[in-house]
Amino acid sequence: MGMSGWLAAAGEHEIWLLTWLSAAVAALCLWQGFRHLGHGRAITDRPTSRIRSAAQGYVELEGRARMMAGAPIIAPLSGKRCVWYRYTLERKDRGSGDSSWQTIDAGTSTAIFEIEDETGRCVVDPEDAEVLPPIRLSWRGLYPQPGGPPRGRRSVWEVLLPAGPYRYTESRIPEGEWLFVSGQFAGIGGGDCSPEEETRDLLAAWKRDKTALLRRFDENKDGDIDLAEWEKARESARDEVFRRRGTAAHSVELNVLRKPRDGSRFLISALSQDHLARRHLWLGLAWLTGFLVAASLGGAVSARLWNG
Repeated sequence: MGMSGWLAAAGEHEIWLLTWLSAAVAALCLWQGFRHLGHGRAITDRPTSRIRSAAQGYVELEGRARMMAGAPIIAPLSGKRCVWYRYTLERKDRGSGDSSWQTIDAGTSTAIFEIEDETGRCVVDPEDAEVLPPIRLSWRGLYPQPGGPPRGRRSVWEVLLPAGPYRYTESRIPEGEWLFVSGQFAGIGGGDCSPEEETRDLLAAWKRDKTALLRRFDENKDGDIDLAEWEKARESARDEVFRRRGTAAHSVELNVLRKPRDGSRFLISALSQDHLARRHLWLGLAWLTGFLVAASLGGAVSARLWNG
């Protein structure tokens, strides 16, 4: 039975339901289409800044991802050094009769790193960023800890009949990767951000050098920063921020790229600016095509409704 035959046989309740469903899908497709086209237009129109000459505010930057001094960032599942990671550990328990995957652990890196171009470096605080990483792996295993990613190419049988009740999924950005980033550019000590934001950024910078952090704030010498000691570190950072703000000629200690306060897009992408713009263009056109299909279906259903 074709669509026309189904419409002819459908009752009024089904017609109304399909009408509202078509309208909702059309509205979603229209919104997503213009959203992607707007993102692509913004990426194309906004000039990419150099770090040394970037103005305080919303900027786009390009450069190499660099690890900061201090403890390295290690992806939990693969054990690989990187500047950012996201992972999910899932388990399928067939013995219980539930064949769906259950997430038993997941996490996303919030450690700061740097981006470097030919003019300088800028700290990137990836918290709450939209990240498009260059590496995404998914594999299966027998144990909760995989002990590293799969080695070499997997055989056809391993792809078709993966072994093990655990599934590991990991995305990461390796050090040295070329990145395109956009967000709020501000300097700690420059007065462009609030004291709370400056305090958070200063603490994040201190945490990268764990040895120095322990030397300053580990009062009981147990090799860890407990809650009381961390609160003292927070107070010290807050005092440092206000001391700098009270100095007439204070200088910027470091520049930080973070999530904009006005809710604008905060993006960290391994895709180039041109690639991103083209991607948003094609996604926008695809969503608008979906809008035309949903609108046409809604029009046909509405005509059937009004014609009785």
